Amino acid sequence: MSELVRVLVVDDEALVRHALRAFIADDDRVVLVGEATDGSEVAESCEMTNPDVVLMDIRMREVSGVEATRRVLEWNPRCRVLALTTFTTEWRALEVLRAGACGYLVKNSTPKQIIDAIVAAHAGDRVVSPEVQGRFVRAAIEAGDSQMSDAPTLSDREQQIIEQIAQGSSNAEIAQALHYAEGTVKADIRHINHLWNVENRLQIVLRATELGLISI
Repeated sequence: MSELVRVLVVDDEALVRHALRAFIADDDRVVLVGEATDGSEVAESCEMTNPDVVLMDIRMREVSGVEATRRVLEWNPRCRVLALTTFTTEWRALEVLRAGACGYLVKNSTPKQIIDAIVAAHAGDRVVSPEVQGRFVRAAIEAGDSQMSDAPTLSDREQQIIEQIAQGSSNAEIAQALHYAEGTVKADIRHINHLWNVENRLQIVLRATELGLISI
């Protein structure tokens, strides 16, 4: 059995922390190592608990999740920060992603979606809730950001993988859905990044939408 993913929860709402505690306890892939009630506690909590992934609320009383994300990465650049918030606006997501978070989930996500996202984040994936991802795409299109009229041809498998990414699926979920090894999926995503000169899953979705390969 692989080692459990160590999770620190940072949220100022007791009910949210209680729910996340229950979600994590119910899944044998993850373990809760600590909780913090504000971003001001993050650095000390990380030192004490040594998490692999920090589930981070954005709006907190003293220190916001954006600033707290920076503090986590100052403590350990290899730690993964996954924002979990009620906000679905793209600018809120951009704030925390630019601060270094590897993903952005909304709090109405299912327990499975949250735990899968934690595991995916630990594995190196970027995870963005589909509704927020859709807002990114629409905002880019409305702003006229498309600079590309054509692109290198993709294989059928790469096209399928892009469609799965647009649905918010992790690498593991894509591998299961398409019946490929997870390593194959990761290699194909790296190839897409190289072909399109992009860096992450969100940029893949934006480019694919610009090219008319998918619709959001």
